[in-house]
Order: sequence, then C-alpha cells, then structure tokens
Amino acid sequence: MISAVRELGKLFLENEKKSTLSTLIENIDNERYPNMVCVVLSANDPYDFVDVILEETNAVIGEKYLYRKKSPNGPNFSPTAIVTETEKTYSNKFLGWFIALNKNKEIEKEHNDYFSKLRVSLERSQVQILRKVNDIITNPKAGWVLTLKLGEHYLLDIPQFKEYFIQSIFSKEEEISSTNQICSVCGQQKEKIYGGASPFKFYTIDKPGFISGGFNEKLSWRNFPVCSECYLALTEGKNVLKEYLAFRFYGLNYMLIPNFIFGKDSQKEIVNILINRSHKQITLSQRTEDNLTTYEDDILLSLAEAKDNVTFHFLFMQSQQSAERILLVIEDVLPSRLRTIFAAKKATDKLFPKAPFHLGKIRSFLGKSDPSKNNTDLDKYFLEVVNSIFQGRTVQFGFLGSQFMREIRREFLSSEKDQYAFKVYDAIQNTCFLSKLGLLERKEGICVNTIFDEVFDRYSIQLDTNKKRGIFLLGSLTRMLLRIQWKERKAQPFISQLKGLKMNERDILGLLPKVQNKLMEYSRFDKQKELLAKEITRLMLSSENKEDLTVDEMNFYFICGMNLSYEVSFILYGEKEKEEENNDGDE
Repeated sequence: MISAVRELGKLFLENEKKSTLSTLIENIDNERYPNMVCVVLSANDPYDFVDVILEETNAVIGEKYLYRKKSPNGPNFSPTAIVTETEKTYSNKFLGWFIALNKNKEIEKEHNDYFSKLRVSLERSQVQILRKVNDIITNPKAGWVLTLKLGEHYLLDIPQFKEYFIQSIFSKEEEISSTNQICSVCGQQKEKIYGGASPFKFYTIDKPGFISGGFNEKLSWRNFPVCSECYLALTEGKNVLKEYLAFRFYGLNYMLIPNFIFGKDSQKEIVNILINRSHKQITLSQRTEDNLTTYEDDILLSLAEAKDNVTFHFLFMQSQQSAERILLVIEDVLPSRLRTIFAAKKATDKLFPKAPFHLGKIRSFLGKSDPSKNNTDLDKYFLEVVNSIFQGRTVQFGFLGSQFMREIRREFLSSEKDQYAFKVYDAIQNTCFLSKLGLLERKEGICVNTIFDEVFDRYSIQLDTNKKRGIFLLGSLTRMLLRIQWKERKAQPFISQLKGLKMNERDILGLLPKVQNKLMEYSRFDKQKELLAKEITRLMLSSENKEDLTVDEMNFYFICGMNLSYEVSFILYGEKEKEEENNDGDE
C-alpha cells in the first residue's frame, strides 16, 4: 500500500513537473481561511515597516506563502501562520519564527544576518503592526492567515526563505536518521535514510512500545526507514489522496489508493477518473439509486468501468490527536470485483425496485449496539463485513442474524403497527445481496418440494432447509391472522404469543396449533390456509433433528415470513384474493 502511495506521488510529480519545494508546501484551504493578512516591509535594507494589507487567500498559487505546520505552540517552518488569537499568533508564530531562528547555531552567517535585520525591523514596529493587524482582524473566527511580504515579493520569491524552508524541514528529519541503509519503500541502499519521515503517522516514537532497537529513540529509524526521494513522493502522494481521493463512508473516513499494474497509459486513464472533479457530475447525472452508497461523490460506479490493469486499496483511518490509526486496509480490489458487486446489487434491486439496495442498509444494523450511545461501537464489525464484500470472503450468517434481530426486536417492541416492517425489509435485502455475491454458506441437504418453492428461490434468504422454510411459512400464516384481528378488532392481541420475537424451538412448534385455533374462531381457516398449515407441518416433520438453529435465526426466518406473506398469499389465492387478504389489515 505504501509503495502504491509512492507511485501515485511520483506520477503527479512528473505530470505536474513539480519541484521539491512545492511538495513540501502545504495548501491553505481558501474556503476556510479566505483572508490573508500581509505584514509588508520594504524590499531593501533597512527593511522598514510599510503597512499591513488584506488580500484574498489564493488557492491556485498558494505555494507563494511557504506554509507548512510544525509544532502546535511554536513557530511553523516559515513566518506564515493561521490566526487563532491575534497577539498570541503574532508573538509565537510570526515574530517567534525569527526569534527561534536566531537561536539556530547551524544557520549560515549570511542568512542569519539577513533574518536578524528583518527581526529588528519587526520588533521596532511591533506596536504599530499589531494595532493595524487588530484593525483588520475584527473577528478571529472568520478565518485569517498572517504572512510576510517584502515590497511586492512573497516568501516564495525570496531565496533566503526558500533555502531555509527546505533546510529546516530536512534538519528536523536528521534527528532520527542513519547512513548507508536500505530504504523500506524503494528497497535500495541510500546514503541517508530518515526514521520519522513518513507522512502517515501510523505510529509515534515518543512511547517506548513503538520504538525498535532496545527502546533507543536514536535507533527508531529502523521502524520505517525512508530515503529523501521516497519521502517527497510519499508526501505528494498523500497530498493527492487528501485532495482528490478522500471520501466519507457512513461515519468513517477512507482514502482510495490506486495500484497500477501495467504501463503509463493505464495510469493516465485511471488518474483522469480519480482526480477529474467531473466524476461527481458523472454519479449525479445517473440515478442516485445506481450508487453503492448514499453519498453523492460515490466514485465506485465509475471505477467499476475501468479495465483490470489497476487494483485499488481502501484505507480506513481515524485521526487521534497527532497520530492516525488504521481501522482497515482492503487491498487489491479489481474493477472486475466492483462489477461483480454492482451486478449483485442490480439483481437485489430487481426484487425491491421501490427501495434500491445500498451499503447503508448494512450500516443501519452495524452502527450502534444501543441508540443511546454517543459513538458508533460496531465499526469493527461493519468494516469486517465491508472487507468480506470487497474481498469475496464468507460472512457468517449466525453473526448477521443476531445483529438483524437486535434492531428488528427494538422496532417490533417500540414502533407503531407494522413499522418494524421497514427494518425487516432492510435485513432481507442485506441477506439477498450477500447471498447473490456468494458470501453466505448454504446447507447441503434435500428439501421437500412445495408449491412455495418459487418464493424460497426468489429471495435467496438462506431458506435452504426444511425447518427454515417451515418457520418462514409459519410467519406468513401468523401474519394473516394478525391482519384479520386488526380488521375485526382494531387490535392484535395474538402478537403477545410471539414473545417479543425471542421464541425458542418449543415456542415455534407450539405456535402452529394456536394460530389454527384462532383462525377457526374467526371462521377464517379456509382451505387455502389449511393447505398452508399442512405444508408447514410437512416441512417441520421433514427437518433433520441434528439441525440446530439459534433463537435469533429462527425468529429471523419467522419475521421474514411475516413480511413476505403477500407472496405466499398470491400463490394461495391469486391476484384478486391476495389483494383482499392484504387489505384485511388496512385501517
């Protein structure tokens, strides 16, 4: 993955003909920080104070400010800083840059004399400068950046600032370095390698547990040795990822990293798809239900159209203070795999045309274990399922069933009449989608033939044994009774027999005669329902004794049968009678 980031960075450096300097400079978000406050000194010695002027932050040629963050409280790598508190930013970040530089014994005398003259001028006019800065910055929260100009020249135009900018960045990396060692990225022996030069902060060296070499910080370069060339390419690669290839994914952040397999022609093709901002118009111009996620900038559909001359890494990360924690890396996903995923989605959508499938329906069950929790505590399980989808790995249905039933029970017990049905449909769609991808194991056995086989085959919700099918049909028969009760009494007292959808096998087996008796009491146990009851009995008696289903699995098949009872009604009654059956429950 790191090598792929390096190759992406090298590609952009070559295509854009970028210099070393431009790679090291950080972009300033001109939407967040639109105001550039420039302290102007005269261009020639003695560098007298001229004025404080306001300009718009220029994102196009933002390199001219030589901006790059360093320490949170101390100065940056240049006297350009984002304003938090005016006086504090001026003293710590702006004037503080010159003061800190004066203490640097390694700086050349010629440069030191030059910067000292600038510092003297700024200190001499400090009161006047601060007054004018405060007159401009009336509201610090509006987004301001403070920088220096000499006449009409920005920092980038001044050789002394450029040279020291580069020198100070690499001198920081020199603190943890070694000579004549192998770079872990390019695999070549280099005259100088650095240990803290990775743009990705996946580990820190301020805690003993992260340091190799006997907890000796000077030997921590062994953790991740990187040469200067790879450092620049990695830095540019991460900049590209942050600017073009960073996406949201149901409360999580991920970066999409291309890994090119063949030639530069394929590189150009993929890069055009990835960085061309018009990909947002591509997805927006299509029906949003074609997307795999609910985000407007979902790029996956566009990537699925590419040839298999590239693979993609999905890097899910979480920022924690100054470090970055990897939540998941999905490696080497081919465009053909994406096409397979979209084909499964399309097949699922045919069954549910009014509510197209998207991965948010899986997330709705794998977000929070309890709605009262502040944070999503099921991210790990959601990412495991996502990883299985993209890598083609088996998903255990027993685990999924327990997650589905937790949310369905909550809706079943707390929502108004039949509102839980939406949650059940989501669970059915999730199961259909995963089944069509071939990610759910099916039982090998012989199922007896019934007139309802087309329903079992159509929805592919793991109805692969006689017991599961019998429980499913029992759910349909129970739903028919509940509709009748609602029509007759505007209430559904029989629902208490379902025990909050926590029925065990004995409860399930004992439910059928109770449903039959109630239907007889309402004089609605006609020959079609009698046929359905016989099929349920036949399936239950034909089931293998060794088949053990969990409580969650049994109740899942039961509630699926309730929700899809209209399919069963259609087989029993035909179109007209099915419609009448479904209308029994209408208010």
